[in-house]
Amino acid sequence: MQPRILPTFALLAPFAALLAAPAPAAAAPSCSGPVCQDAASWTDGGFGASYSFWTGLQSKKNFQTDASYGADYLKMGADIHATAKAFGVSKPIVDAYALAYHNNGESWGGVHVAAVGVVLYSESITNAIPFGVSRTFFKADEDISLLGVHIDLDGKVGGELGVDVTPSITSSYMSLMAEPYARAYADADADVGAACASVAVKGSLTALDLHVPAVITATYPEDNSMSVLMSLDYSLHSLDGKLKVELEYCMDSDSKTLVNFDGFTAGGQLFAKWGNISW
Repeated sequence: MQPRILPTFALLAPFAALLAAPAPAAAAPSCSGPVCQDAASWTDGGFGASYSFWTGLQSKKNFQTDASYGADYLKMGADIHATAKAFGVSKPIVDAYALAYHNNGESWGGVHVAAVGVVLYSESITNAIPFGVSRTFFKADEDISLLGVHIDLDGKVGGELGVDVTPSITSSYMSLMAEPYARAYADADADVGAACASVAVKGSLTALDLHVPAVITATYPEDNSMSVLMSLDYSLHSLDGKLKVELEYCMDSDSKTLVNFDGFTAGGQLFAKWGNISW
């Protein structure tokens, strides 16, 4: 039997820590049909990162024994969470999602972006527009000593976060192009009060760079079947870089590596489908 694809789908195709640390690693994302998710956490001394994400399309097929989910139920979109750790301080830095729902003839949803628990953007899915911002997530201090000289380190984790989103909700189908993302970087400034001393922090550290784009179109289910056009992807780059303190003290010099990560990169297509899903 040929897939039941609406003619309007053709118009939607364009949517179609003290010493060197080893590179972190993570298990591949887990997908169950058109739903994919992943989570990982890494730490070494005073530095680290973690993340989780959910992306995909759910229907009544996922909740067949729950009467609160109607025969036409849909959930689609992408949702990410991330934390960063620097200089011994760990905080949840990003909570961002774009999600659309349909159940018992009604459609709704929302776009939400929060940083360190502060909501920066919140809008209904029908009124949502792309949102992104750069900001300092948090600061942390640390003291070290080189050549007997006390050095004050002022650390900072900053970056960008947001959601790119394009929704379309009609009487026969729902479409959502959504990409929540988070980028977090750690760096530091140093200060020393000793005479004839100068100090600097060289390098930078990428704590996390995560993007989870989802392009999903689905007809409202009928007779335990729906037509879909979708692609789920992700890209991840984490714990990559080096921070090193260098001190010049009178006629002497010394240095200390605060953190040195080799980095971890992963990504690719998680799921793609153009056709019918039945149950």
